[in-house]
Amino acid sequence: MSEVNLQTRVLHKAATPLEYDVYRAGLEWDLLDPIVIEKRDDLKSESRWHDRVSPYQHQVTNLITFCRRLPVTLLADDVGLGKTISAGLIVSELISRSRLSKFLVVCPKLLGPQWQEELASKFGIPSTIATGRDLILKEPEEHGAIITTYNSARIYLDEIPRDRFEMLILDEAHKLRNLYGVESPPLVAQRFRAALQERRFRYVLMLTATPIQNRLWDLYSLVDLLTVARGHQNPFGSEGMFARKFIADNREKARQLRLEAREEFRSIIYGYMSRMRRADANLPFPDRKVQMHKVEPTPSELELIQAIAKPIQKLNRLAQISILQALTSSPEALKAQLENMARNGTVPVELAQTVSTLVTHMPLTAKLVGLGALIERLKGENPERWRLVVFTGRRETQTTIQAFLEKHGLKVGVINGSSGPRNQETLAGFRKTPPDCHVIVSTEAGSEGINLQVANVLVNYDLPWNPMIVEQRIGRIQRLASDHASVAIFNIILSGTFEEFIVGRLMEKLQLASHAIGDIEALLEAAGIDEGEDEGPTGFDEKIRQLVIAALTGKDFEQATRQAEQSIEDAKQTLAREEENINSLLGGMDGAAYAGPRAPRLPAVKRSMETREFTISALRVLGAQVTELEDGLVLVAEHGGRQFISFSDQSNKEKKSVLYEPGTGPFLDLVHRVVGSALYNLEDRDNQPAIRCSEISTSWLRSFNAALAGIDIPLVSQCFDGRAVVRVRATVAHDSYERLVAVRCSGAEHMTPFVRRGFDPIPQIIQYPRDIGLGLEGIVRDAKEDAGISEFIRFYLERRDEEIRAAGDDRRRAKKLEDEFTPRLEMSLVALEGKVYRRAEVQVRFRLEGEKEYNTTITLVPHDPTLVDAPPLLTCAKTGRKAPSVCFKQCEISGQSVLEELLARSDVSGRYALPEFMVLCASTKKRLLNDEVVISAVTGQPISRWLLKTSASSGKQAEPEYFGHCDFTGAEVLITELGISEVSGKRYRSDEQLRSVVSGKSGHTSEFILCEETRQPILASEAEQCAITNAYVRSGVLEECSVSKKRVLAREMERCAATGKRALRTFLVTSSLSGARILEQVAITSATGKFCAPVEARSCLWSGRRFHPEDLRDCWLTKVFVHFEFTTSGRHPSLEVLLDLLDGKRRTEDEPERWMTIAQRLEAALEKGRCRVVAASLSPDKSHLAVCAEVRTLLGLQRRHTGAIYSLRDNSIVGRVALGRRTSVGWLDDSRQTLSL
Repeated sequence: MSEVNLQTRVLHKAATPLEYDVYRAGLEWDLLDPIVIEKRDDLKSESRWHDRVSPYQHQVTNLITFCRRLPVTLLADDVGLGKTISAGLIVSELISRSRLSKFLVVCPKLLGPQWQEELASKFGIPSTIATGRDLILKEPEEHGAIITTYNSARIYLDEIPRDRFEMLILDEAHKLRNLYGVESPPLVAQRFRAALQERRFRYVLMLTATPIQNRLWDLYSLVDLLTVARGHQNPFGSEGMFARKFIADNREKARQLRLEAREEFRSIIYGYMSRMRRADANLPFPDRKVQMHKVEPTPSELELIQAIAKPIQKLNRLAQISILQALTSSPEALKAQLENMARNGTVPVELAQTVSTLVTHMPLTAKLVGLGALIERLKGENPERWRLVVFTGRRETQTTIQAFLEKHGLKVGVINGSSGPRNQETLAGFRKTPPDCHVIVSTEAGSEGINLQVANVLVNYDLPWNPMIVEQRIGRIQRLASDHASVAIFNIILSGTFEEFIVGRLMEKLQLASHAIGDIEALLEAAGIDEGEDEGPTGFDEKIRQLVIAALTGKDFEQATRQAEQSIEDAKQTLAREEENINSLLGGMDGAAYAGPRAPRLPAVKRSMETREFTISALRVLGAQVTELEDGLVLVAEHGGRQFISFSDQSNKEKKSVLYEPGTGPFLDLVHRVVGSALYNLEDRDNQPAIRCSEISTSWLRSFNAALAGIDIPLVSQCFDGRAVVRVRATVAHDSYERLVAVRCSGAEHMTPFVRRGFDPIPQIIQYPRDIGLGLEGIVRDAKEDAGISEFIRFYLERRDEEIRAAGDDRRRAKKLEDEFTPRLEMSLVALEGKVYRRAEVQVRFRLEGEKEYNTTITLVPHDPTLVDAPPLLTCAKTGRKAPSVCFKQCEISGQSVLEELLARSDVSGRYALPEFMVLCASTKKRLLNDEVVISAVTGQPISRWLLKTSASSGKQAEPEYFGHCDFTGAEVLITELGISEVSGKRYRSDEQLRSVVSGKSGHTSEFILCEETRQPILASEAEQCAITNAYVRSGVLEECSVSKKRVLAREMERCAATGKRALRTFLVTSSLSGARILEQVAITSATGKFCAPVEARSCLWSGRRFHPEDLRDCWLTKVFVHFEFTTSGRHPSLEVLLDLLDGKRRTEDEPERWMTIAQRLEAALEKGRCRVVAASLSPDKSHLAVCAEVRTLLGLQRRHTGAIYSLRDNSIVGRVALGRRTSVGWLDDSRQTLSL
């Protein structure tokens, strides 16, 4: 998080403590609470609606879910569970937390009036329905809404100022479902996706009871809208990925979900959607029983129908609907309608007069008689506790019914647009057991928001042609959690007229189907008779008008009526199947609980004043005259006006009063007036601080009998001791949290030094808090550590990480989410409470008994006689007198602390000591401390130690004239400590003398070297140098190397084991056979670089030379040792020349004169056959012959070839004789026996 700067308000001095207390309480009431709700007790909006609506637990849960998933959520509760109430709770809570001012509701046209009525009656939120271009022009009221249709929003959304609405509510959001899986997505869905992707609205709430109607693509589309609104990637992936992973049947049909993907599918859906099923809500909902209560029309009523049947054909559709609905209400309503239209020129005057004449002479109507019969029936069933609600759309009809019932002795409650003040009294009597009032007759205009569920019988005296109005009527008694198992709906109908055949039939069918399905708008849409999006002749009322006009003109309307009935029945079955499909796909939310970061655990809000106390105190502080009355009201007189104010809606209704409750406009205005005063409450502890500084200083001097010579006050610090009240706000894009943090400040840390104006009084207006000592950096540091702020920041940092992960690889989205969810801190110093005082540094000049003037600094606080800081009082070791430490010095010799004026001062060092420790320098005659002089080692006189020199040899000190220099080191020593070198004649330090063991000459150590062998000193001229180590030794110590002839130290040489000569180690090698050291020049070297002594070498028979044994091979043919260069390679090395002779490859004929003798030797060796030498080859040293001879046996029939080595010196065969035969592949040894000679 970035560095936080503390903003400071200009603070004014509070006139009284009460004024400041009120201001402080106002700050508490002005704080912005975060949108953090874990339970109903956390709601701030309840005061807005607690007497209008009692939300169920699932509706409160929906509010909590929305707050956890800020800023976008889809609520998909089953029909009949009050999604509109959930939305109202969310909107009301956001308004109460100052997050929302204006919002846009987009819904089907039919639902617009219901939204308007629900917002106003249950939550006190004003709204305006705007369609077409009015959507651009209409400006919502403060904390209000604009309600429009999907089609109007599609066309004009881009032209609405971007900052007009902070929130978007999409009711029946399934209308945007066909974004994907179709060839041409509807323009309305595309337009809203673009608006959500642009993030035009801070908060988005989507509502639908049917998130999927036909295909899985419906849910994919809704999740896509939710993810773009939140800046996420669609967790379902691309369309192709979604189809492959989740759709089990054809991609276009997309009606079946893969079974193995069901859990992941639900997990993704419930990550963005909250859904409560009716069964899971566990709220009883009474059954609905609808029946037509047919009454036989009187002749006068039939005459009245005939009177308007023909003239009505010539009127426009709106006029027709108005007249026909008045006709079905009552004759009095029709008379009033036509008279009003005649005045406006909408209908002929003659028609109005005709009807007026008929109505004036008309007897009691059939509907009144029928209503009376119903009442008698109810009385008979439950004489004491029966209750009845009668609805009519016309005030004239209501008056007629009231008069009729009262004439029969019944007490009747009336609810209409002007009965508001009496409604509570009427309802209280109706709800009593037994009731004071058994019948309520109500119009639509008066019943908005009224709960009549204590009754379970409702009479529609007339039937509105708008099905939604009929549903709203029934909804007054048929409500969730009702005590009744069922409700009875009676539609009073004139039998045999269009009211029975058309209006009654279709309305009864629709009422029963709506009860089964629960969604009248979806039912009409599925039936193909919905209202359409904008103005025009469409919808259910138009369908009825067409049928009624046809009936009045004598045309056949039966077939068309039956078709409408069948459409309603078919739609009912379709919607029932869709509900079953939704439950199958989505199930309940079991196991789909919130899995995000832990909600912040924020400190409980503590207020110094509750609502009433604050309001009364604030008004008084602001100058109003306030009188508390016995009935709980308060009379306020201000600025020449008077008004009653109350603190509860339950206050005295007889007196018009202004409600002051948290969140109400008057209360907020009062808070803002108070907070605008910007006050501080500080006490100045110091009175005439300059005089007090002088008095405290004088008192301090008297404590040790000193006389004041003067004072100066160079520095005065303003000190603050109390609490700095900081308003800390932590903010993310859609949420904020404010805390008042009272930072404890102490004067030790919070002080500001001033040179001149430190004694100025606290100003009436504090513009710069540092002027009173405040250290702003410390305040920021402490305020940031507030537990509530830290917890809020923790929560949204974890949310930020979660949101960034959901953005996937889209860096632009991730950066925007990072910006939106990274908390930013703002701090403002809004109040100060505590004390201000000064801290002065006073320079005091004073004398003790003599003329010497001392100067010291003391630190004091003017309002407190106790010094903050002053030099300690010490006791003089010589006189026993007490004085400040500034008056004392330490005797440098004895270490005693004594008054400075008792000490003598060194003329050289400036050090102090008692006089008895002073000495006179014999050289300079200056007075010195006795540790500053040394007795000269030469003269024996006391001399200043700074004048003496110290011998580098002995350490003795003496005057400079008694010193000389060593010519070798430059060291200064006493002249008596120098000698003359017998080598160079130079002066040298006697303590660094050496003497040659050869010549006996003495001199400085640097003129000698040490013999490497004896470590005795010798002169360089008396030494010789080792050629290897360069070390010097005495003559005669070195030896000569027999190889290099160099003279070296004996340890550098070794003796040759072969020759006995000594040589440098580098000339010797090691025998690989015996390990003996021998000179390399006499050693025998193998082909691999190994050595042996000559005596360890062996002879090669064939060459006659001596070799390292490693290089000799045992000839496989003759079993004699031969050097490897004369043998074949392989596993059986043999003398190569002999093998070539046997193979016939070589045919040399060396020494032929000896062949005869050799043949004889071979025959004797073989002991069979006759031999003839055929080839012979002479050895390199000409001492041996390799011989190949032919051997014939068995009368010359068997022929062999034999080979051997013949010694020319001994005339004998050496080694063994090889016998074999020649083959196509060479000579092969077939002898099993080897003869060695």
